[in-house]
Amino acid sequence: MAYMALYRKWRPMTFEEVVEQEAVVTVLRNAVITGRIAHAYLFCGTRGTGKTTMAKIFARAINCLNPKNGSPCNECDVCRDIINRQILDVSEIDAASNNGVDNIRFIIEETAYASSVAKYKVFIIDEVHMLSAGAFNALLKTLEEPPEGVVFILATTEPNKLPVTILSRCQRYDFRRISQNGIIGRLHEICDDAQIAYDMPALAFIAQKSDGALRDAISLLDQTLASCGDRLTLHAARAATGSIDREFIERFALNIIESDGAEILKMTSALFSEGRDPSDFIAELMQIFRNVLVIMTVKNTGDILYETEESMAALNKIASASGKEEISLMIRSLSKLDADLKWAVQRKILFEAGVLSLCDRKWDSTEADISERISVLEKRVSDIVSSGIQPARRENSVYAPAHSGAAAPDQVPAPAKAAAADHAATATAPHAKAPTASPASVSGRASSSDDWNEFIMNISSKGQASLSSLIKINGKGILDGRGNLILVFANPVVKDMIIKKEATEILIESASEAYGIKLNILYSTQKELGDIITQSGEQKAPAPSGQKKKDSGDDFGKAVDMLKELSEREGFTVETE
Repeated sequence: MAYMALYRKWRPMTFEEVVEQEAVVTVLRNAVITGRIAHAYLFCGTRGTGKTTMAKIFARAINCLNPKNGSPCNECDVCRDIINRQILDVSEIDAASNNGVDNIRFIIEETAYASSVAKYKVFIIDEVHMLSAGAFNALLKTLEEPPEGVVFILATTEPNKLPVTILSRCQRYDFRRISQNGIIGRLHEICDDAQIAYDMPALAFIAQKSDGALRDAISLLDQTLASCGDRLTLHAARAATGSIDREFIERFALNIIESDGAEILKMTSALFSEGRDPSDFIAELMQIFRNVLVIMTVKNTGDILYETEESMAALNKIASASGKEEISLMIRSLSKLDADLKWAVQRKILFEAGVLSLCDRKWDSTEADISERISVLEKRVSDIVSSGIQPARRENSVYAPAHSGAAAPDQVPAPAKAAAADHAATATAPHAKAPTASPASVSGRASSSDDWNEFIMNISSKGQASLSSLIKINGKGILDGRGNLILVFANPVVKDMIIKKEATEILIESASEAYGIKLNILYSTQKELGDIITQSGEQKAPAPSGQKKKDSGDDFGKAVDMLKELSEREGFTVETE
């Protein structure tokens, strides 16, 4: 006898053998038991989930001479004739190749004749969404009021393409995707029956590769068994399905986490030189990150992940070097990259650019993405602090808002020392933040750590948590001594985002409460800081009577020099004319 493919050999013959379609099985079984047989059924679902199989079982069940609990016995004359296709009362039509009006007219003519042997005359129309508009119109009246003893069973993967007039005349049943555990169980049963030794990760890989389609999984198993020899292994399954080596994908994922761009480019070159499909590779890479996310979220992963010890060690290594938010962002970014590759001409270049942007964590500069990136950074800092690791400090920094540690006394310039001493004395006195303080008392120095932190907290307390996070992570504050708090940002995109939020009034109120004086808010980038200071000086109020204009200019010059000195210590240059 000729070899029969496994998916045909293991096609369910009764309702009890159907995998994970309990809802549909229950309804159809009860229909057979009670005799409430409708004239038209519509089976919907993705490929390989059992639509056509269920239609054949149901066709035998309603015609079986000795049904057993609603299932066909498969032993009576009618059941055997239907299985062997020796009876004309059950017809299966493929609408993909028989989609014209003439084909449907032939069916309509057949319905005029009574069944010869079976109780019901059954027409199974597979891929019914492929029928033409004329064919649907021809079928419509007969489908609505067929002759007695005629049953239509329509099967489709795309019910959205069916006319509403057809849908309204059928009992619709939706078939769910088969779960990974359900597929593994069926593959396990097939291997045991054939006395084939196997590794569980190999079955799990085939189940994951089939994407919920049991027929596809059994076909992949059949394909793998033809080349694996005595034992079904994960390596054999990957080789038979043309998948990339698992260790290669794991190293690629770890290189992304470690931002090793050079190694990523080398591996990408090897990937394309072997003719691999980048979309398939992205799918497997996303699966790796998904498994990492499972490890981070679930304590006992035995029922969710089927990995070897080596793979679990690699996944744990990736998990220890990243955070959940970061992995989630990578999965979404890889999904977007996969969508872009479908329309790309230079797929290799786009792929390289996409994975390198992941190495550099350069996601799109939209407000939502930046907020997510801020959350990632804050979570990583929190993890570092909770683990007891102290972040490195720059000892010569005088910008308290950006660094938690204070500067060493010998490294702080004299004007900053005096300003710090003034602030310390004020902080220890009762009612230290009385509005009587003068802007000149904080002239030309970076804002103190306590005041800045209170400023950030005030913003958050006014319902602007995202704005507070943006300024805290990306901004620094400088008091110019003229009643202005200058918010300095390294990235002009962040500055523009802050301005677009139109929250200046909230910032003014928050700053005035934090510093105890009436302050205005100015926005600047590092390159614009010199111009902002110059403009601030030009807008200075007239000097009090008796004070020379030259003295005012000297004070302003000293303030500029002081700010230049502070900014040079912080690592950026103030450009002034």
